[in-house]
Amino acid sequence: MTAGDDASLVAAMLVRSGRLRADGTAPALVLNDPADHLCAALRAREATVRATTAPETPAVAPRARRDAVVRWSRFATAGRQGSPWPPPGRFGEAWVRMPRSGLEAEMLLHAAAARVPDGARVFLFGATREGIRSAAKRFPLGTTAPRVEFAKRRCRTLSARRLAPPPRRDGLEAWATDAPMDWGSGPRPWRHYPGVFAHGRLDAGTALLAEHLPQLAEGNRLLDYGAGTGVLAAAALERAAPGVHADLLDHDAVALAAARRNLPDARTILGEGPGEVRGPYDLIVSNPPLHQGRDESLLGLEALVLRAPAILRKRGRLLLVAQRRRPVASLLARAFARSEIVADRDPFRVWAASARDVADSSHVIS
Repeated sequence: MTAGDDASLVAAMLVRSGRLRADGTAPALVLNDPADHLCAALRAREATVRATTAPETPAVAPRARRDAVVRWSRFATAGRQGSPWPPPGRFGEAWVRMPRSGLEAEMLLHAAAARVPDGARVFLFGATREGIRSAAKRFPLGTTAPRVEFAKRRCRTLSARRLAPPPRRDGLEAWATDAPMDWGSGPRPWRHYPGVFAHGRLDAGTALLAEHLPQLAEGNRLLDYGAGTGVLAAAALERAAPGVHADLLDHDAVALAAARRNLPDARTILGEGPGEVRGPYDLIVSNPPLHQGRDESLLGLEALVLRAPAILRKRGRLLLVAQRRRPVASLLARAFARSEIVADRDPFRVWAASARDVADSSHVIS
């Protein structure tokens, strides 16, 4: 069980304990929690409240209404579509799962407080290693001093009551940051939002790959997989001939909202993996996502490598950057006829791979 699952389970324990009084008239809002424990507990509590206030036939157990809980996530996952901002509405209470970034936690707590009435509670839950111990300072002005409601399994749930509307206006644009980005050709205006990868800076892996991008010919198609705010696609288009078409694929709707501002002529695609696109592409570039929350995962890298040959043209190439310790060589050998290291600096390597149907079927791996 991941820290995220543990945090959701502990929050669910608090709900099931009966210590929290349910509103009973408005749904609960749950932000940023990929696990199902808390939502299931909130639905079960709502069913119990209905059974108490309006008893049904004794032989029929009350069923939880699915609309008793509204879930939101910025991330597209299997069976769920992400969106860049929580839905409007008035909710009886709001629960925020602690994100990776403190600034993102502040943003989500503002959004939560904007969606409940005065007197309603806003909860923040997460694991110790995710920073929940120091997260009380992230609650917005207009709420009471946060208190610890429950602590177990190195997880905590904090709560505060709304006294007044939060100070920032409601909406993603209230959290926009414009910081210049320079991948080697001079600074360029760039849009960022809290929680995006490498917020406000150019990370070393992306910078290394940007130095080794090929020149694309007119009419070529480019896919930036795990595009984030669109740096690699922008760097590739900058040295490409006119008429190159770029697709930017990412599972983070907030990152793609930034990418649309940074590359308004590119097509953004919200999806969990490369199965969302058909190709064919002349070039795929990627600094692949290697985390699920705070936990490392190779699923994104593996999905890209195994899918890439099916969406590349006959002479198309995959260029990706990853840390040396990642098993890139063995993954590429499973899917490609030829692969090679084209750059190696500090902890990062840039790999190039060609599809299986090229004439040379040898492996060039060092």
